[in-house]
Amino acid sequence: MSRDIYTMTEASKLVEERSSVLRYWEDELGLHIARNQRGHRYYTDKDIQVLFGIKELKKKGLQLKEIKEVISMMYGDAFSKEEEERKAEFYRILDKLMRELQKKNRQEERYKRVDEAIRQHQLARRQVAATQENSKRKKQKG
Repeated sequence: MSRDIYTMTEASKLVEERSSVLRYWEDELGLHIARNQRGHRYYTDKDIQVLFGIKELKKKGLQLKEIKEVISMMYGDAFSKEEEERKAEFYRILDKLMRELQKKNRQEERYKRVDEAIRQHQLARRQVAATQENSKRKKQKG
């Protein structure tokens, strides 16, 4: 796998299981799937590997109760509380920065539209002034 995190949709496609199945496995097996500030799940490479492992064990006929007993071995020490807290904080900060950047981009777009409207208004005023000037000249000549 080449990325660090995956959305629910991406994980579902990779593992070739419906998202409802992944959520069910998470609940039944007590998987610790991280969430971003908005509450959306994100899967790490390790989570994806575990999901593939669960799928293989299911194919071999094991029930979720049996699989639950070996989940900790599949993850190893990946559930370090400090590591999970650092990762969660990182994604909270990243999410906040992304929202601020999007807000800034929306503001810049708004400013650009206002600038363009001002330019159009100035152009229209110049055209009206030129038309009025031409009318005055015609009246003076005629």
